[in-house]
Amino acid sequence: MATLKQFNYLIIIVEEGGFIAASEKLFIAQSALSRQIKLLEEEVGFEIFDRADKKIKLTKAGQFFYAQLKNNVLNLEHIIENSKDIANGKNRLIKIAHSSTVTISLEKVKVFDQASRHLNVHFELNTLSSEDQVLALKTGHIDVGFIRPPVLNHLDELHVEKLYHEPLYVALYPSHILAMEKSIKIQQLRHEKFVSTPHAERGGLSYLVSNLCLGAGFTPQKAPIQSRKVSQLQLVAAEIGICIVPEEFTDILPEQVRLIPLEAANSLSDVVMIWNKNADEVIQKSAEYLRHHLQR
Repeated sequence: MATLKQFNYLIIIVEEGGFIAASEKLFIAQSALSRQIKLLEEEVGFEIFDRADKKIKLTKAGQFFYAQLKNNVLNLEHIIENSKDIANGKNRLIKIAHSSTVTISLEKVKVFDQASRHLNVHFELNTLSSEDQVLALKTGHIDVGFIRPPVLNHLDELHVEKLYHEPLYVALYPSHILAMEKSIKIQQLRHEKFVSTPHAERGGLSYLVSNLCLGAGFTPQKAPIQSRKVSQLQLVAAEIGICIVPEEFTDILPEQVRLIPLEAANSLSDVVMIWNKNADEVIQKSAEYLRHHLQR
């Protein structure tokens, strides 16, 4: 099989004007260089050099072959170097998923950037529900996840590391009767319409909120339009209803929405990082770096 070394030999022979000058530049015997080119010709199935004259001359096929090699060999070398980096764990793409209720703040972005430089890896960030992240990790579609418990799927096969917890707030539109309160008790939301309610097959923040309401003796009423994504804040801004969100939503708050601290037992929301226990070394190192710099 033709090799990259033989391709480079051919290019240098043409650029140096002959086998003798090329062998001197390459520090190999002329006979060895001629043998490599002969092997290359046998492999490709046509003569590259016209050997009728003493002066080096490419055949028509050789001219085309050389021109194409010259244009593409650098790209081939780049591909090989990148492949070597991947084999050595460098420039590896680490797929990260985060719940829509886990915001990617500037602080987090800086940590990802530092990890990328320190570990020679790349990160791809996508939004995925907490429940779907568990399944995606088990099937290998993502490498690391950021979730808000509770989740319905078992986490037995995964590393589970709590990063931080934060208080919950009630998101209200400015004209709401409770918008001027310093804090709101969960019982005061008994008759409110919630723009986010639990999905039958998903856990996450909506389940935590539902459990808080149930603990206060009522079931959250559904608003006519609902969302489990950050777009729920837009629904609040449109006065469709209210929702309960974590503190970090302050960074993405629309002007028409106010956050009022929630008074309720067990009203803290955890952010947890998960990854496979049997993940390879590059993923393990990436996850540990992120955990160390995001945990607080």
